[in-house]
Amino acid sequence: MTNSTMMTMGIQTSRAKEMLTLLKRLVKNEYLYTEEKMREVKSQIKILEEEISAMESKNSKGFGK
Repeated sequence: MTNSTMMTMGIQTSRAKEMLTLLKRLVKNEYLYTEEKMREVKSQIKILEEEISAMESKNSKGFGK
């Protein structure tokens, strides 16, 4: 992999983590949204967590991962 490819993967991971943080903050204000919207947000959180873990395990360079 080239340096630019690795750098963009790092940016994608950091953006995904930032999005995950925002979605979790949104869930805390559950009373502002409908049940359907909350189910959609929670499913997006699950998907995003799985994608982040897949990206991190793919790019792991250490022991125990």
